[in-house]
Amino acid sequence: MRSNEETQLSPEMDARVQPGVATSLSETAYRRLEEAIVTLSLRPGAVLTEAQLIDLVGVGRTPVREALIRLAQQGLVDILPRKGVVVTGINAIDIMAALDAREVLERLIASDAAKRASPRERIVIIEKARAMRAAAEAGDANAYMRLDKELDAAVATAARSPYATRAVEPLQALIRRAWYYFEREDDLVPAAAHHVAFAQALATEDPAAASAASDALMQHLRAGMLATLGRD
Repeated sequence: MRSNEETQLSPEMDARVQPGVATSLSETAYRRLEEAIVTLSLRPGAVLTEAQLIDLVGVGRTPVREALIRLAQQGLVDILPRKGVVVTGINAIDIMAALDAREVLERLIASDAAKRASPRERIVIIEKARAMRAAAEAGDANAYMRLDKELDAAVATAARSPYATRAVEPLQALIRRAWYYFEREDDLVPAAAHHVAFAQALATEDPAAASAASDALMQHLRAGMLATLGRD
């Protein structure tokens, strides 16, 4: 377990923000902090000051504050006025409740994406899933999870269903964090296979097939989590 002083961003997260890039500074701060929380670089229960977070993400006070508000709304941090920020804990009840809600939303998003995705978007989705499989076979959990987030974003863009995608985003982050917390590295390759099957189903332009593949993926995640919790 890392202490706060030992926490470091990955090279991808630590890249310097260049002037003129499309991503806003608050979005940059959000992405870096969200990844640090999800991958447990910032452990559940960690207490950090605003100054530490500014130093961690490499942007100014206002973007960090905006990112923290968003993270608090998603349940990843608690903001304590004049005291700092606490990374929220993880518990089994929250995880299973998140899976219940996520399954319904993911099915809707998958169906919409199958109907609305452009040919190029379908290619990107398949490429992301195949890259996840390659990362899984290489045993690179961080690359796998980064690609998983990119796949979710690609499907969300293709679905053109903004309310559903905004609702599912914090649930996706919670499940990714639980994956790290419960050390589910042995599930990389099987889960990657489900993601590839999902991407291929979505590419067929068949909403029912995409929904079924989404359900199969969610059921796989649920079974894995239940097995892990049962061991604990």
